[in-house]
Amino acid sequence: MSGPLYDVVIVGGGPAGCATAIALHQLGITKVVVVEGSDYSRVRIGESIPPDTRGLFSRLGLWQAFAEQNHQRCLGSYSSWGSDNLGFNDFLFNPRGHGWHLDRLSFDRFLADEVMSRGMDFLSGARFHQLNRNRKKGVINIAFTEGKPGKKQQLNCRFVVDASGRSASVARCFGARFKTQDNLVCVAGFFHRQELETDLALQHMTLLEAVEHGWWYSAHLPGDRIIAAFASDGDIILQQRLKQPENWHRALAQTRHLSTALSPAKLPLRLHTWTAPSALLNPPAGEAWLAVGDAASCYDPISSQGIYKALLGGLNAAPAIAGWLKGDSRPLEHYRQSVGEAFIHYLEQRAYFYQLEQRWPQAAFWQKRRIACGLYQGEAATAVT
Repeated sequence: MSGPLYDVVIVGGGPAGCATAIALHQLGITKVVVVEGSDYSRVRIGESIPPDTRGLFSRLGLWQAFAEQNHQRCLGSYSSWGSDNLGFNDFLFNPRGHGWHLDRLSFDRFLADEVMSRGMDFLSGARFHQLNRNRKKGVINIAFTEGKPGKKQQLNCRFVVDASGRSASVARCFGARFKTQDNLVCVAGFFHRQELETDLALQHMTLLEAVEHGWWYSAHLPGDRIIAAFASDGDIILQQRLKQPENWHRALAQTRHLSTALSPAKLPLRLHTWTAPSALLNPPAGEAWLAVGDAASCYDPISSQGIYKALLGGLNAAPAIAGWLKGDSRPLEHYRQSVGEAFIHYLEQRAYFYQLEQRWPQAAFWQKRRIACGLYQGEAATAVT
């Protein structure tokens, strides 16, 4: 097999992949390369992270460097969930202080720079192509394509990490498949803050509002932008033609709180759509490989745990990989169990949260979640055994 030999190749240079690399470096494993398919130029939608994320930054040795990035503070959230009234949840008494609204493009680049500053190799613009395994030699050969001409490059490693996100492209080569419990579709538009006459404290708060056919979410982003996103089932989005700006605008205007907070900003002419599944990879780890971040499990965006889960996953993955490299497979099995157990715990929390909303008992969106949430935990448990 041609190409250099690493202890670990990490496919995916997002928060999960970079956190895994940094955590490995802390354990003295430095023959690591992170391979990212993009060049970090594509704008990504921001995300709010909770105050407890500070503890993860500290464990990764990143807290001071992250604080110097000056991401916008998130002081808490407003929500209309289970009631027409707007409730308020702040971080005032959280011992770790406030959360943050991330500039995702800046944040991802920051993590990539931290990986490289530790002397580990980092390849960007290299897309995963295929994988071959030589069990006799204990080596995995991974092929990538670079640039538009599709130039091939090969790397060899003893262990491979799938941090490729929901595609789980590496894990699929080992026969792993997602078991999907739910699949929301989100349709979002962007507003400009300077156009607003009223604020509703949105500059440092998130806003969540349940409606008959799903729920709305809004938060401030860098560059004086505000995102407003509607989450529902794909068939509802299709039936109500909510990917069309005029229909999306009409649905937004019918909200009690969000429409007031965003008035009289100019309505966006372009919408962005993405899927948001609740899914667990089965299995999330195996011989000489594991998945981390969204490649291992995907959470409903209502949980606001995407970045937190990615960083924590990297911290948990590193000792499992270190154990494997030393000939001990037990930490890898523990990691596999922990991913499944965390997913079951997430489903329990999600079920509790969705069941708090009882205002539309006949609405298909809410009926589906009341029925399904009671079944998910038992089904998900099969993926951890």
